[in-house]
Amino acid sequence: RPARKPPPRHHRAPRRMSLRDRLARSLARGQRRLPPPLLRRRHGDPPITDGHTLDLHVHAYGSLVRAAQQRNPPTDITPATIRAGFDAMVAIGSAPPLATVSVHDRTIPGPAGELAVRLYHPARTTGRADAIVWFHQGGGVIGNLDTDHTLCSMLAETCQAVVVSVEYRLAPEHPFPADVVDCGAAYQWVLDHADGLGVDPARVAVGGTSQGGKISAVVCQQRRRDGLSAPLAQLLVYPGTDATWQGGSRDTMADAWPLSETTLQFFALMGSIGDDEATDLRASPALASDLTGLAPALVVTAGFDPLRSQGDAYAEKLRNAGVTVTHRCEGSLPHSFTIMGAVSPAAHKATERVVADAAALLADA
Repeated sequence: RPARKPPPRHHRAPRRMSLRDRLARSLARGQRRLPPPLLRRRHGDPPITDGHTLDLHVHAYGSLVRAAQQRNPPTDITPATIRAGFDAMVAIGSAPPLATVSVHDRTIPGPAGELAVRLYHPARTTGRADAIVWFHQGGGVIGNLDTDHTLCSMLAETCQAVVVSVEYRLAPEHPFPADVVDCGAAYQWVLDHADGLGVDPARVAVGGTSQGGKISAVVCQQRRRDGLSAPLAQLLVYPGTDATWQGGSRDTMADAWPLSETTLQFFALMGSIGDDEATDLRASPALASDLTGLAPALVVTAGFDPLRSQGDAYAEKLRNAGVTVTHRCEGSLPHSFTIMGAVSPAAHKATERVVADAAALLADA
């Protein structure tokens, strides 16, 4: 079969940044060039918690963000204000996407209307490629196709896979389990349209960051329960896997940045995830009693993350069930480190490790 020509590159209009955001981006990225003694003089020593020392550049970046928030506090905490702040953080902190990857936006039919997706085609493929269906981070409340844009381009190029990033419905406009329903349907759509996408339907992986990692775990479990074909692999990057979790890093990292216990509670409130919903396996896949037969997994956690303990525990539970697991904790980094590559060399290198591990897992699957 001859190589399938990727669709034409589609340039999405960049998010328009305010003057304040442009200045913040210049300042945050400029700190990468400062010597460590000057960064410590400006921002103090990075914290040490649970035996982990926070990366100095992330510490400096977080200090800048918190200082800006204190100078210009929002008048009200709403999904709109949280989304705007997160979008600015993505624009400021993310490294540039790989220019060698062809990118195309389109819509697909969803359970409740059209879903936006973004397709990433690597520069060189022969025959049918592997595919990764990707779900972004954001607690089910924030985030969009731009959130993991750089990471998706890196996955496409390094894994030599077509990446299909999904913009699922968000709460509170669409409460739980709308996000899970959309993502399960999007995964099936990729299988059904493998010919048009130029991918092998037997080699379609699933993955995501944070909320997207949790949804990926849910998709794997649901497809096994429904007797459907299993994903090639599951790529879980700093996932939240148990909405009932208490203790561990959820206590010791309760005040961490950018994800804190307060933010986690806000996401749960917006998603209408109360006590009953928290025990639903679509909200807490780690509560499943049987994990045997699931797809090989990559589980990457972060040291300065309230979700670290539950992510580590899920990796261990998968391994104990006989699932092939690659597990690593990036101890010096926080939640969402994959969108900090432009402000922290350590975060960029850790993101490269995530991508390299994903490529190795897919090659062995």
